[in-house]
Formats: sequence, C-alpha cells, structure tokens
Amino acid sequence: MAATAVVTFRIDPELLAALRDQARRDGRTLSAAIVQLVRDDVHPKRARPVKRRRTIGMFADFEAPDLDDLVELRRSVSRRLTASPALKRKRG
Repeated sequence: MAATAVVTFRIDPELLAALRDQARRDGRTLSAAIVQLVRDDVHPKRARPVKRRRTIGMFADFEAPDLDDLVELRRSVSRRLTASPALKRKRG
C-alpha cells in the first residue's frame, strides 16, 4: 500500500455531521468518504459514450425520441382519441 499523508483542515460542524452520516450510509470511514469525494472531484469519471445502434438506408441519421418525449406524445394522442366524438358515439 502506498504511503499516505495527513491533512488537517477546518470544516463547518453541520457539514461534518452530514459527511459522517453519508459515510455511515455508504459503509465507509469518514476519512475514506472524504478521500473518495476529493478523488471524484480531482479525477472525475469519464462519461461513457452512448452506444449508437447502426441503422441502414433512409434511417441512417434517424434520431429517436427519448422516453419522456415518447410518453408525453402517447398521453396526448390518448387524450385526443378519448375526447373524439366518433369514439363517444361508438361507446354510447
């Protein structure tokens, strides 16, 4: 194991309590939690590139909607359909 250094710094008591709680929830020591937070800030993880599925033909440049947009579109179409007079006549 590599040698480590001791660092002393001032911290607000409320922030220290929050760090202790977080460390306890994560099953870490306070020191390990602080080291992880500093490590994540100094060496942030690279975002994984989004894997694009290959398409062919006329859909080669097609961008599909994300799930939230698709759900909203489905809801709006459903609202319009249930409000249509033809559907109301068929039901009633």
